[in-house]
Amino acid sequence: MGCVPVILLAAPPMDHRFKSYLRPLRRRLGFTQQELAFLMGVKSRTVISRIEGSKRRPSLTAIFICAFVFNTSLSEVFPGLISELHEAVLRRANELYEELQGNPSKTTRIKLDFLEQLLARSETKRIDTSV
Repeated sequence: MGCVPVILLAAPPMDHRFKSYLRPLRRRLGFTQQELAFLMGVKSRTVISRIEGSKRRPSLTAIFICAFVFNTSLSEVFPGLISELHEAVLRRANELYEELQGNPSKTTRIKLDFLEQLLARSETKRIDTSV
């Protein structure tokens, strides 16, 4: 079984604050922070304020609720966070791929094939978005 080269992706430097479009989406529809907090099921507008100000990461529930409320994709509301998560998974996929190299088992080959597809798929998306 030949070794297929892994596409190493350089992660762009991440700002400590992740980009969020929650505030503009909320304001475009005229909602207050308190009203959005109510829709999200949180007791205080402070949670919304901290998420909008990049002082707090949104919970998984908050991410999905915001995408649902604003009828948009997760990456359109929280592009910085989604990008950060994407890059972290790709780094770990590369690490796992390298770790599994040299194991001749059939199960490992299945895993390696999957990781190769994951990395190739990600590279294709990266090229599509940069054009």
